[in-house]
Amino acid sequence: MRTLYLLRHAKSSWADESMRDFDRPLANRGREACATIGEFIKEKGIDFDLVLVSTAVRTRETIELVKERAEFRIEVRYDERIYEATTSQLLEVISQVDDDRESVLLVGHNPGIEELLALLTGQHVQVTTATFAKININAPKWSAELGNNGTLDWIVRPKELA
Repeated sequence: MRTLYLLRHAKSSWADESMRDFDRPLANRGREACATIGEFIKEKGIDFDLVLVSTAVRTRETIELVKERAEFRIEVRYDERIYEATTSQLLEVISQVDDDRESVLLVGHNPGIEELLALLTGQHVQVTTATFAKININAPKWSAELGNNGTLDWIVRPKELA
C-alpha cells in the first residue's frame, strides 16, 4: 500500500495583471491557508518520504510555508513538468518515484490535481486552493497502473479547519 497526498497551491495574487502566470506569488489569504494546512500536518503527525513540487512561484511559496509550520525536513524535489500538467504527465512524474518511498506529497495546480484525484479514486471532488487530500493506493510500486487503484481517505480545506 502506498500513500499519495495531493496539495493544490494556496490562493495566489492577481495584484499585478501584467505578471506571467508562472511568476504569480501567494496572496495574503493563501499564506494564511498554508499556515492552517501546516498546522494540520503537524497535529496529525503526517510524514512524507518525498515531496514533489511544481516550479511555479506560488507552489514553491506554498510548500515553504507549509514546511515551516509543519516543521518537517523531508526531501523536496521541484519538477517543471508539474506546472500545467495533464493527468498523464502527473502519472509520469509519480511513476518515476523510487519504490522505497511509500508516502509522497505532490504539490501542484488545477485542473491537473483535481483530475488526478478523480482518475485515481473514481471520485469527482472540487479541489479549491490549498485543498489537501490523502489517497491510499493499492499498488506494489509507483510505476504500476495507478488509475482506479486509489481510495480517497480524506480531503480537507483550510476554511474547514479554521
